[in-house]
Amino acid sequence: MLLLSLKPLQILFLILTPIAVIGLLIVFVIIPLRQRYQKNNFKEYCYKAIYKIAFDEDFYLINNFLFRVDQSTVAKIDHILFGNKYIYPIIDVYYDGDLLGKFEDKSLILIDKKDKKYYTDNQYLVCKSLVESLSRTTGIDGNMFVGIVVVNNDCKLGIETKNKQYYFIQRNKLKKLIKAIESRNVGKINAAQLENAVKAIDKLNRTKKK
Repeated sequence: MLLLSLKPLQILFLILTPIAVIGLLIVFVIIPLRQRYQKNNFKEYCYKAIYKIAFDEDFYLINNFLFRVDQSTVAKIDHILFGNKYIYPIIDVYYDGDLLGKFEDKSLILIDKKDKKYYTDNQYLVCKSLVESLSRTTGIDGNMFVGIVVVNNDCKLGIETKNKQYYFIQRNKLKKLIKAIESRNVGKINAAQLENAVKAIDKLNRTKKK
């Protein structure tokens, strides 16, 4: 009976107010909390995505790979995925914003949510250095490696590159990228050669020694 005594505008107000409150809660509370959680647990999100690729494609996977580069340096690669045609060293990086630049630049430009610009390390070059060190340390031909930097899904990438060995990719596009690379018109890694590569890399993993 109360609704019958109200005017149409009052009824509309009663309907829209809870919707507006819920909308504000989503925008100002739930979404920021979700983004913070994803940022703090980004490597776990990446691990789950990469593990699924490894499981679905029957690829071997090593996580949290630590190896000695020289007497004073131990380097880390977040994941190493062994495909049929390539070996994929992968590092995970979360960005609060979007990236601009060129493959060969020492630094990239990070544009945050408020459109402020900052310089940040070029993870292409970081990944390239890790792959080259891994190749030297293991003696595995560098052409067998494809290095990948995985970033959060909401990070827009405006990086100029024609390089076919090193990639920036959003987490939700990683599976598609791996499939595209594995579909290249090149021969598969010999089974014995792949097994030797897995053993050589796994033997160097200092994570197991901690």
